[in-house]
Amino acid sequence: MDVLYWSAIYSLILIVYLRFKHMKIYQYTILLMAALFLGSCAKDLGNYEYKDINDVKITGLLGAYTARRGVDTLRIKPTLAATMDQGDTSRYQYLWIVRQGNVLDTIGYHKDLAYPVTLEPLAYKLFYRVRDKQTGVEWQSNADLIIGTPYSRGWLIMGEDEQGYAEAEMLSIQNDTLHLKHILSESGLPKLQDPVSFQHTGGGLDAYIKLWTMTKSGSYFLDRVTMKATPANDMSRVLYVSETVDPQTYHPIVIAPQMRTAAGATSTGNYRVMLTKAGDIFAAFLAINGGDFYNNPINRVATAQEVRIPAAPYLLYATGSMTTAMWYDTVNDRFLNYSGFGFGTSSTVLPDVAGAAFPWNQGTTGRKLVYAENTRNTDGGSTNGNSFAIMKDPANVHHIYKFYANGAAPAKRAAYVVSPLARDFDKANFYAFSSNRTVVFYSVGNKLYCYDYNPGNERFYEYNLTGGDQITMLKFDTQVDHAANSLYIASYNTNTKGTLGRFVVGNNPNVVDLTLAPKSSWSGLVKVKDINWRAVN
Repeated sequence: MDVLYWSAIYSLILIVYLRFKHMKIYQYTILLMAALFLGSCAKDLGNYEYKDINDVKITGLLGAYTARRGVDTLRIKPTLAATMDQGDTSRYQYLWIVRQGNVLDTIGYHKDLAYPVTLEPLAYKLFYRVRDKQTGVEWQSNADLIIGTPYSRGWLIMGEDEQGYAEAEMLSIQNDTLHLKHILSESGLPKLQDPVSFQHTGGGLDAYIKLWTMTKSGSYFLDRVTMKATPANDMSRVLYVSETVDPQTYHPIVIAPQMRTAAGATSTGNYRVMLTKAGDIFAAFLAINGGDFYNNPINRVATAQEVRIPAAPYLLYATGSMTTAMWYDTVNDRFLNYSGFGFGTSSTVLPDVAGAAFPWNQGTTGRKLVYAENTRNTDGGSTNGNSFAIMKDPANVHHIYKFYANGAAPAKRAAYVVSPLARDFDKANFYAFSSNRTVVFYSVGNKLYCYDYNPGNERFYEYNLTGGDQITMLKFDTQVDHAANSLYIASYNTNTKGTLGRFVVGNNPNVVDLTLAPKSSWSGLVKVKDINWRAVN
């Protein structure tokens, strides 16, 4: 310390002393403090010897890991670079710790981690700590850890087993592809028949989410982690109705909306619609209802509230953003619209205007609904996806309607008369509309056909892609990557059982090619009836 510093200290002490010179107790206290201060500032003449200690650098951890509960073993082999441990790894203590919220759990005590995953399917922080037992110094590295289940991500499959009973399976697609079998038969539910679909609702909040197995003999929701259920897990658990509804019909066969992205987003997190095997439609505003709960059916019109009208087994909506839902009145042969989520108790009769592409009320045409489907087709400015319907008139002539089932005033886009060029179109078992081209694929037994309905350029194609096996499903992908224009084709024979393949529709406007995508064929499945994407727990 220099002279100026000590002069300043002395001046400060003198000023304080004079300020309190008439208060002896303060005088003594101040003088004592000054002595202690000056003593502490005396020049330290001690002789210290500083030594380097061991230092460790941790590398080899990724920023994030994913693993499946009950299937994967999480293996991590970090690299430790020490400055002076002479290769003695016994001097270290190792800890692998996971944190979820404020809860910590230790999953490993060795340098390398080999952890058979039993954690709950959640997002965690993973910490790797290395402590030098000789010095007490600790080093740490961390990563994100996402734990799913084998059932967290992949294609949900509904079909029939060899005995003709409904069976659910899954192609779990994560680090690799696993074929998960016997989901429905080992769920704890009774044997079911007439399979329809296997669908994860999505929906954001946990209270909104369910995983439904749907058949015409019963529909039940499963535990999303264990895939177990009881017969009590049916729609009666979520219904609060004030009118008589036959409990035997409490079985949904169609749920809207579906997932629409590979990450598991749906077209709305607020609304949901359930259509039962009896043709009743239940609609919910999830937040207002406090979860996945439903009031009286809405398949009625305001002028006859006491009459429930059976709906055809289709819910029509804009796949990209569902704000309303259309349905088909099987009694009066007309399309109706529901736009009153949260407060509406009935559906709306849509007005027809002269000169439109087609009428909403088909009673004047004598046509009947054959099939309907939602797509990602944007023709006519339909940003969130057009819907298609196939109608048949009394002369067995088929018509294709294209419309935008969006908002309180759905828009009619176009109507096409199916040409006789489309062989056996009226005999089809399955139909599937492309979102990206003016084509509809259809199958009759083991025959696969395609009809291009582009006016003035109608064409017909026949394919042999299943080796003569019976075709059991056609479905375009509108859930994972609709822009790829992928058609999923399922077939069946008694030797290889069910087969599912993803075929890409080419973009050459002069021809409709179908090409099997690489690593996109799976066999040994059930007789596939439907598939749906699942991407979240």
